[in-house]
Amino acid sequence: MAVQLLFTEEQKALFKSSFKSEDTDGDGKITSEELRAAFKSIEIDLTQEKIDEMMGMVDKDGSRTVDFSEILMKKAEQMRGKGAQYFKAFDALDTDKSGSLSPEELRTALSACTDPPMTKEEIDAIIKKADGNNDGEIRRAEFVRMIQSSY
Repeated sequence: MAVQLLFTEEQKALFKSSFKSEDTDGDGKITSEELRAAFKSIEIDLTQEKIDEMMGMVDKDGSRTVDFSEILMKKAEQMRGKGAQYFKAFDALDTDKSGSLSPEELRTALSACTDPPMTKEEIDAIIKKADGNNDGEIRRAEFVRMIQSSY
């Protein structure tokens, strides 16, 4: 399935481990009862209506259960939503609309949101870490990778 290509092996293993912990009968599907039990195990008591709503958001084939492929699809949708937020943030920082963040643009942005302002050396270290093609600037894809790697 193509959606699996969006995730690292480590991410897929983490998702699978979480999935298996909720799939208590081991049949490869999470039922509304299993989901409710998972929430109860962390002392969250949800109504059946809320459980059904949550299941419906993930259950794409209408089976009233959630399999691992549906979990991956939901994770991909969530990533896509975050990607749009990252792009908006990048565009706001890219004041000259060049498609990359210069050290000056980064310095201006970080000075406005850190107190005390970051030093030139700290900003240079951020650029060095994020700058995959070593051109001295941060391109949009490099920016997104940098943000995602910080989580």
